[in-house]
Amino acid sequence: MTGATEPYLTLDSGGLLSKWGFNDGDPPDVWLDYCAAHGIDDTEVAFPLVELVRTFLLPRIEQTVTVVEIGTAHNPIRVDTVDGVDVTEVWFGRAPAPLLTPDEVDVPMTEVLRLALAKAG
Repeated sequence: MTGATEPYLTLDSGGLLSKWGFNDGDPPDVWLDYCAAHGIDDTEVAFPLVELVRTFLLPRIEQTVTVVEIGTAHNPIRVDTVDGVDVTEVWFGRAPAPLLTPDEVDVPMTEVLRLALAKAG
């Protein structure tokens, strides 16, 4: 007998290295589906991408990174240095991407919702 598992969101480390990372900054389908299934208006409770990255992904990155938040219609949070090396050219595909580990981090959707509700006030 298999128990039900909680749905989760996967944050890919490589999303930190691209202008188009993290679904180009748009809410992922898994979040929209979760909201629909739980009667949550996703236009009233915004997807908390920056908060998720800062809370769950960055603490797990094994390299020394610095990040920048960018007011843009694209990915709003990116790594600008990895182990002291500027990687901003990587954002646009003009330089090879360094390896960030771990490759990904899974976040339970209840935690995504918790951060979204906190952000919404």
